[in-house]
Amino acid sequence: MRFTGMAAIVSILIAPHAATADIKRHKAIPEAFWGEWIAGGQSCTKNDQPPLSITASAYSRADSRCTIDWVDETAGRAGAIYSAHLRCSSGEQPQPSVANLILVSREDGMISLGADFKSLQSYQRCPAGAEPRPHIGGPE
Repeated sequence: MRFTGMAAIVSILIAPHAATADIKRHKAIPEAFWGEWIAGGQSCTKNDQPPLSITASAYSRADSRCTIDWVDETAGRAGAIYSAHLRCSSGEQPQPSVANLILVSREDGMISLGADFKSLQSYQRCPAGAEPRPHIGGPE
């Protein structure tokens, strides 16, 4: 009886520690994500939508431009999962809004991006020299 009580105390002390995830905070988006990206299966030169652009400190799409406040890195089953905290502005909004962007690198050279795990979409990098359509919208 006494042994089971001790085992319960040990498991209570260990369980909360095992359930926490290690999160590393970064000031910038990792270099593997930098570049011009277009939705998977679309062409970088003939698409109606301009590609999105990712740099160390910015994320921009046709309708908005975002600056990176910080990026959290968490270990995932297939590699690191990044969550960028963004401050975004668009032509219609006088005040910047706060947004989150999940970034996951895939083995096939593509990435998945989305506001949450349910909205992740696949993107492929536009090759250098593909001359993607110019950014439309907020300041560069």
